Amino acid sequence: MLKTPNHRLVNIKKDGHRRQQNRICHVPDFIVSICIPTCNRPRMLEAALISCFSQALLPAEILIGDDSQDQKSLPIVSRFSRRTNVDIKYWKHSERAGQAANLNWLIDNANSQYLIFLHDDDRLCAGAIKILYEAWLKYPGAQCYYGKQYLTDCIGNILPDRTEGWNHRYFRTREFSGRQKSNLSAALSQQIPNNGFLIANELARKTRYRPETEIGHAVDADFGIRIALAAAPHSFVYVDSFVSEYRLNPSSISQSTTLNRREDVLYGYLETLKIPADDEAARIGFLERIATAAALDAARAGRRRSAIRIIFSRYYREALLSRWTLYRLLCVISPIVGEGMKRLLTQINPDFGGDRDRQWRHFGNGHLKK
Repeated sequence: MLKTPNHRLVNIKKDGHRRQQNRICHVPDFIVSICIPTCNRPRMLEAALISCFSQALLPAEILIGDDSQDQKSLPIVSRFSRRTNVDIKYWKHSERAGQAANLNWLIDNANSQYLIFLHDDDRLCAGAIKILYEAWLKYPGAQCYYGKQYLTDCIGNILPDRTEGWNHRYFRTREFSGRQKSNLSAALSQQIPNNGFLIANELARKTRYRPETEIGHAVDADFGIRIALAAAPHSFVYVDSFVSEYRLNPSSISQSTTLNRREDVLYGYLETLKIPADDEAARIGFLERIATAAALDAARAGRRRSAIRIIFSRYYREALLSRWTLYRLLCVISPIVGEGMKRLLTQINPDFGGDRDRQWRHFGNGHLKK
């Protein structure tokens, strides 16, 4: 057992009376760890674990970093440990580590050659690991493999129309199958999903997640871009099959309407990033997708000059005389006044509350070369 001032490790031991399973735990030279950061969502964690143990090809180990305020996740994890021959390593952080630090703790303690990251409110498709393994066989030497995502509602029902649009928007369609021409363009176009991807452990340890103080809450997008920069050329592989389910969970960071995700920090990083000319279109697409959110986040954080600069930049695609822009300009003057206006306008027209999602639907297509 490993103990530190801020972490407690529980290695769930195998039970001698565990029932046998007719699944392969791993294959030679392809050893996988699933890394799950969790925080205050024990029932969703249970669903995520069920998806891990429903695989045709099982992982060698599952690592769970628990940032919860209570102890409700441990009994669920312990129950799974008695029913499987997969090693489960569980950490309960005595103080909240945050998303990035939690993920880095999992990376540091994974023993496998490859890692799969899975958010606690998402799920793997039943054939996920097998699909990624077959891609690994077909494209040897690559360092990151990923596929399509199902989009689900908060209780896990698949949303077919939104799923199709979601994958089309991020270039997860048949014509882009195989090795990608540019790792960086794939990352900037967000073809690589936020979780459910297979990555070489060595690359993950070399890159690591940056803390929220450096990059805001967009740690997944930032990690994708930085592994693209660190990986060998042509080592991103897209598989045109469904690998994971992404839940539209109201309590998640991406769906929160009150949390300041500080996308202005990510916006500033991307603006100054030196990249090859061939990747410029993908960067422009990314900046266009997050410009309105970045302007609002900067205004809420009191960074008025940054907010004004973004609003009047070429990446801000909303009409300057629109109510949306007026709302953000009011937030620059006073976030309280701006939010008051938004509440009023939302009562008149509920669509006004979907500002961030609207931006992602309509702007910033970027491009990928086939």
